[in-house]
Amino acid sequence: MESQRTNAHIRGSLTPRQNEIYEFIRGCIQQRNTPPTILEIGERFGIRSTNGVNDLLIALEKKGYIIRVKGTARGIVLPDNTPAAVAGAKGPKKIPIVGDGDASNPFSIFMNPHGTLLPDPALFPTTNSFAAIVTDDAMDGEGIFKGDYVIVQQGGEVREGMLAFALFGQQQLVRRVQGSGATRSLVPANRYYKRLPAPADGGDDLAIVGEVVGVMRALRAGAQ
Repeated sequence: MESQRTNAHIRGSLTPRQNEIYEFIRGCIQQRNTPPTILEIGERFGIRSTNGVNDLLIALEKKGYIIRVKGTARGIVLPDNTPAAVAGAKGPKKIPIVGDGDASNPFSIFMNPHGTLLPDPALFPTTNSFAAIVTDDAMDGEGIFKGDYVIVQQGGEVREGMLAFALFGQQQLVRRVQGSGATRSLVPANRYYKRLPAPADGGDDLAIVGEVVGVMRALRAGAQ
């Protein structure tokens, strides 16, 4: 395993398809702390053959981007995360601070993260969670301001009354969910911002990514 980690630093260039697969794997690990299965990768990218997915994973492993662990359906680890993934190390867990993305592919926010955050697990959930930087003052009426960090948890339905983290095109939003089904909308707490229709059937222009479960704020520069 040690030699695999050493060789992982010498990486070959990826084709566009290989890069998409790698970023999907990395996003899954960051988002839910578990890698995808071969079937999940195939479904996500429309690859019907498990052999086709396996060939792509073999190429990623040869180029040093992943390590395969035999005998398990989710046997993929990233070289930099190998010690924790293999040993099951416990302790405070960092969560990614997501970067820019697009509603047509919500996983894209994990492709260029702004670093990591170490929230107190007694206050904030760290499983299936990530952090995001608030991009506007639309929720200032609820004490959430531009530049704050929000903790977002995925995996459950974001229902009426909950605070949602969403992507509208390439814009990241924190808004309150109002209504349900076809009449669902995202509502700001500042009257100068518009409410946005967010029907449950969705679309490429808007995606509700998760529920905002906490807010963190640095009161002075360098206070993180």
